[in-house]
Amino acid sequence: MNRISRDRWEALSPLFDQALELPEAERSGWLEAQRQSDPGLAAALEELLHHEARLDPEGFLSPDVRPGLPSQLISLAGRMLGPWMLERPLGQGGMGTVWLARRADGRFEGQAAVKLLNLALVSATGQERFRREGSVLARLTHPGIARLLDAGVSPAGQPYLVLEYVDGQPIDACVRERNLPARAVLPLFLQVLAAVGHAHANLVVHRDLKPSNIFVTGDGRVKLLDFGIAKLLDLESGAGPATLTAEGGRALTPLYAAPEQVSGDPLTTATDVYALGVLLYLLLSGRHPTAEENGTPAEWLVSLLETEPPRLGLGDLDTILAKALRKEPAERYQTVAAFGDDLERYLRQEPVSARADSLAYRMRKFVRRNRGAVAAGALVALGLTLATLFSVIQMREARVQRDAAVREARRADAQVEFQDLLMSEVGDRPITMRQVLDTARILLEQQAGGDTRLHTALLLQLVGSYEELGETSIRDTLLRQAESLAVAGRDTLQLAAVRCAQVALLRKQGRYNEAWQLVGDARSLARATGDPLVQAGCFRVEGVLAVETHRNAEGLVAAQRAVAIRDSLGDTRDKEYLDLLDDLAYALDAVGRSREASAVYVRIIAAMDSTGRGGTLDAAIKWHNQALVLIGLGETAEAERLLKRALDRFRRGDQSGHGSWQEAIHYAEVALMQGHPDSALKYFDQVVRRGVADKRLYWEGRGLFGLARAQVQLGRLTAARRARTRLAQIAAVYPDLRDTEDQIPDPAVLDGWISLATGDTAAAKASFAGALRSNGYFEGKDRLRLRPVVLLVAECALALGQTKEALDYARQARAIAAVDSQATRESALVGEAALVEGRALLARGDTARARATLAAAFAALQHGAGADHPRTWAAQRLVAELGP
Repeated sequence: MNRISRDRWEALSPLFDQALELPEAERSGWLEAQRQSDPGLAAALEELLHHEARLDPEGFLSPDVRPGLPSQLISLAGRMLGPWMLERPLGQGGMGTVWLARRADGRFEGQAAVKLLNLALVSATGQERFRREGSVLARLTHPGIARLLDAGVSPAGQPYLVLEYVDGQPIDACVRERNLPARAVLPLFLQVLAAVGHAHANLVVHRDLKPSNIFVTGDGRVKLLDFGIAKLLDLESGAGPATLTAEGGRALTPLYAAPEQVSGDPLTTATDVYALGVLLYLLLSGRHPTAEENGTPAEWLVSLLETEPPRLGLGDLDTILAKALRKEPAERYQTVAAFGDDLERYLRQEPVSARADSLAYRMRKFVRRNRGAVAAGALVALGLTLATLFSVIQMREARVQRDAAVREARRADAQVEFQDLLMSEVGDRPITMRQVLDTARILLEQQAGGDTRLHTALLLQLVGSYEELGETSIRDTLLRQAESLAVAGRDTLQLAAVRCAQVALLRKQGRYNEAWQLVGDARSLARATGDPLVQAGCFRVEGVLAVETHRNAEGLVAAQRAVAIRDSLGDTRDKEYLDLLDDLAYALDAVGRSREASAVYVRIIAAMDSTGRGGTLDAAIKWHNQALVLIGLGETAEAERLLKRALDRFRRGDQSGHGSWQEAIHYAEVALMQGHPDSALKYFDQVVRRGVADKRLYWEGRGLFGLARAQVQLGRLTAARRARTRLAQIAAVYPDLRDTEDQIPDPAVLDGWISLATGDTAAAKASFAGALRSNGYFEGKDRLRLRPVVLLVAECALALGQTKEALDYARQARAIAAVDSQATRESALVGEAALVEGRALLARGDTARARATLAAAFAALQHGAGADHPRTWAAQRLVAELGP
């Protein structure tokens, strides 16, 4: 068969779908009709259908005659593709056939959907890419996306994809059969947006979103299909793996295509937004927004480019749909997050960010639709009629823009003038960031009495800079000054910013109740300003506060709203926007969506690198935060590298060490996990000394807990016992804060470590188990925090010959660490638990299961902890001893 070009395939694909769905008796007549309109296209279709019917030379061609399926569905039942055995066909489309398959290699039980792609889509070079890229795309993990498990090419040369099997029905059929009203449709649709947003965060645009690619399971969960295929075909077409604007490359469905897909313009996330708008319109109304279902492809394309969707009489929901379905990509929602935020506002009966069509917008559309038929005189008359109205509107808008521009220009001039003054004071002598800020604060106090608005703005900037150094007392003083100026000047805008900053400071100080009491006032002031940037900033502060006080769902909503506001403004390159993304990632991690959080951090750091901010203190904060997410995912080797990098950057920027509480303790913890107790000891000791100097019992206790464990690993038991005694004293006087993050570690865990070091394994096990009981583990509390202790109990039980108990605790630790399917293969935390589990199985004589478990442990440890980690060596040695 001749190779089909990409452009040709875009024309062939929808027609090929129709041909395959036609009964044999009707196909000849249909092909004859196609031949009359386009003989070349009809010939290509016939060749493609003929090729489909004789695809495999090895006897795969026995016809399948199951009722309801086209006869062209070849029967491959019982054939093996890697570890998967094909069972029965599920369906067929222009891209290939889909089969239900079962795992048949004995490793584990499971079903999958195997998609056999048409050879016309993939060249010989592309087949090699399929073999190579499947594992990469398997990283696209979201509960709303059917996972791409593998990709490859069969011995007969047939490209295939192995996807998660979804037992459900297309979303339009679900809505239709259940007769769902709009308020029941929207929560389903918001699940779709969340899944698409995850893909966009991983730089994958679907470009073929339609009901048949979106399933709803029996329990109401949405699953999107075929995301991995979009990127695989991008690779085949030569697009870069990280671009969102690759052109062409994939067969599309005209009814759900965006205008830029048929006009050859670049494809972006707004392309998927359009398809999602079509989908929502269809779900709400039962009809397509611009085309008739029984029209021809040519009629669909004309409607796509020229027809405006009729309103459905749903108020603000019509306005939201209109924005999603704009013909120009730049006029749509630029992200699915912004689209979803407006839908959530609608559900809460709040004002939406989308606005009804303006008169100017309707005029542009009128002229675009009728430019060949509208006479020049009519246009002139229309322009004269509306000139006065436009002038008034434009004058009003110009006045607002002028005032804002003047205000921003004066603020920028003041900043430049102040920075020049500051630099003249600093000179060329060596100076730390803390000294720079202290000098700036003194200079600003000397300049008091000028423009209060500008003075307040500069004070707030200093507050933000001191925040990066972790300094709270000076921030409090500066905020009080800013508040006085804003109140005296009756400046609502600045007062709103001050209130939000005060909420943030109270949160930093652990004064959560006071912070929540101030949130309502801050929110009201921000709303009264009408300034979207101030509102976004206040949503950001509220979101972080909610997460820190375990109101995680509220925190995620606030973070999403903050990001959506900035997205809607197209203001997405400055530091404040990246800080919003940072907080969004924090909230995603808090609700258990850590893989998505990690993807957001990748995006943040790439943006900082590309804009010259990759070496700043702010970048160090982002490295630190990304590392914390990676620790939860078990990628501890990479987390250690990032934390050391952040720590070094903070030390260069502030030699006093005032800004390194979090960075030091977290680096020390992960260094201990990575088997580097000497490095950990140094930083734990710094935290303890600073905690003592600053009279911060919490930080002193955190440091002592780590210090004692490092000392045990280094054989310094006397010093470890001293640290344990002091920790117990702190724990006795520290308030019980078990419902917050500020908890003093349990001294009983140190008792267990010390007992282990002295060879008293039974006492160690008793101490560890006691810590689990006293901290509520068996009632389901703090399972993530207590996972290391669970593993220690397992190791003690194994050493004592209690293999059944060891196996049970090791499996509990493994289950806690397996936050998602990718972690089961790549997390060091999963790997260390699997290592103990494998050793326990070996002790019980279950060699076959032990071999498989230890092999999985080695793979996970090698990826997560690194090839040089002691546990990785131990797993590798055991695997080698057991043999194949």
